[in-house]
Amino acid sequence: MKRLSALVLAGLLVAAASLRAAPVTVEGTLIDSACYLKGGETTNDHGPMKECGTMCLRGGTPAAVLTKDKKVHVIVAASTAFADYVGLPIRVTGEANGNAILATKAQVQKDGKWIDVKIGASMD
Repeated sequence: MKRLSALVLAGLLVAAASLRAAPVTVEGTLIDSACYLKGGETTNDHGPMKECGTMCLRGGTPAAVLTKDKKVHVIVAASTAFADYVGLPIRVTGEANGNAILATKAQVQKDGKWIDVKIGASMD
């Protein structure tokens, strides 16, 4: 009986480990998700409002990646980490679930170079 229980437990552990999603990388433009959904804004300046995207992300609006094929991936990480980079090219690596990505690494392209975004402690 103990041996059977141990085998069942081992099988469950293997199954649980295989359920964990493989990391994916999503690349596109860093956007303020609220202003994009409301008015299609993809830059930091929204009409006459300068640095609107930065202000929204600092206020807690979720950051997102808008891919070339116009798919939006909400970044699951503190939006304040991304506030200074709205409108720049970004690539985010992490576990994807639908249109959300649990970020473990992020980089933005600034002045022709990819730089790391400090997104805080890993969720692993």
